[in-house]
Amino acid sequence: MKIYIGIDISKDTFDAATSSQKQSVTFNNTPAGFKKFIKWMSLFDSPHIAMEATGKYYLGLALHLYEQEYPVYVINPFKIKHHAQSKLKRVKTDSEDAKLIADFCEVHKLKPWQPDSPIIAKLQEFSALQALLIQAKTRLKNQMQSSTEIEVQKIQKAQIKQLEKQIEKIQSQMKACVQQDVELTKQMALLTTIKGLGEKTSIELITHIKDIYRFDNAKALACYSGLVPQIQQSGSSLNRSSLSKMGNANLRKCLYMPAVNSIAYNPVLKAFADNLRKRGVAGKKIVAAVMRKLIHLVYAILKSGKPFDPEYKIGA
Repeated sequence: MKIYIGIDISKDTFDAATSSQKQSVTFNNTPAGFKKFIKWMSLFDSPHIAMEATGKYYLGLALHLYEQEYPVYVINPFKIKHHAQSKLKRVKTDSEDAKLIADFCEVHKLKPWQPDSPIIAKLQEFSALQALLIQAKTRLKNQMQSSTEIEVQKIQKAQIKQLEKQIEKIQSQMKACVQQDVELTKQMALLTTIKGLGEKTSIELITHIKDIYRFDNAKALACYSGLVPQIQQSGSSLNRSSLSKMGNANLRKCLYMPAVNSIAYNPVLKAFADNLRKRGVAGKKIVAAVMRKLIHLVYAILKSGKPFDPEYKIGA
């Protein structure tokens, strides 16, 4: 019989418990702590371990358990939060959270977690660093606009140039990573056949999608990206105006500017946007709809292995 063990993990420690335990057991989030946890798990037959995708704190333990051939489940924190609400949970402690995660696994059919390929993991590290450097560059540019001291501006300009060089170097290294893999190189070439998607965006998409084959259909990928409408209904009133934004924020972010450019320069998506305008849709809602169409196109192209067809007709 399967026994689900929930893990509430933080930077230094993690709490483990089954849904029926009164109190969790705490271990250090270190290799030594992992060994003690595995020894503690010997008390259970057929243990299945579940944890939230909390930053990267979970990754060391998840990898260690995967290598030891234990079934591991990594769950979106939003799902655990909603599960707690459905159970009317009012107490939030590490121990209660661990029990809640175990309970979630008992009532939901989940796919076991698998680690990303080494190349995808490397791409994600580069992408995260690139995002930090871009934020620093933007912050410096904003500060420079409000600075009145010429000497300060000179220092800021020099720092911006240095950051630009580092960002460019990271982008080159990410491209080199993709080119080490035949399948990823093919995927990048396919994505760039969509007018509005360049190499940089295509590499970011590959990085954050990770593996297109883990999605059963385009809607699943759109949900993962948070590019599906958030439905709010009260009586006869139904509102689908906003995006759920509960998926991967990195995917949404790297599709925003391509969507804006596609509305202007991609004939297929421009026609789609024009049809929406005729129906009374405007502004950011059009951009959001084009982003959603783009992610559907990305799915279709990567899954079929066929380049974008400029004669393709999209219904509004």
